[in-house]
Amino acid sequence: MKNRLNGVFVLLILMLSVLIWSGCSKQSTPSGKAESKALPQSSGSDVSKAQIQPSDEEIIKAIDDSGLMKRADGSIAIVPPVMVVEKSPRNKSGSWPVKVKFTLQYKMKDGKFSQPSETTSSFGIFEEKDDLGKFVWKARLGS
Repeated sequence: MKNRLNGVFVLLILMLSVLIWSGCSKQSTPSGKAESKALPQSSGSDVSKAQIQPSDEEIIKAIDDSGLMKRADGSIAIVPPVMVVEKSPRNKSGSWPVKVKFTLQYKMKDGKFSQPSETTSSFGIFEEKDDLGKFVWKARLGS
């Protein structure tokens, strides 16, 4: 009986040591630590670039891609060029507040467009993963 108990105890110790050994052998990173490392940026990498302020081209592309300045009925037309006039430091929510100046034309009921008028709007530019898991800049109206 004593030998059987010793055998079960040794078997249990071996099983636990195998489980512990296999769990410790994999290199793991605590959640949130992998993203905070400074890695070199490349155009095709999945590394977040939210620590770096977006360029004017990235801001304009984010606003255009968001569809905020488009209407399904085509009642608003943006006349180029679109210019970023002010970039503010990153706020607590993680977005980059920017002011963008552009020229709008409104489509009237008779189908003609109004005279162009300049306007300035505020946007919040933030980074988000797309469907493919790549980081892309997004825009929301207001900062």
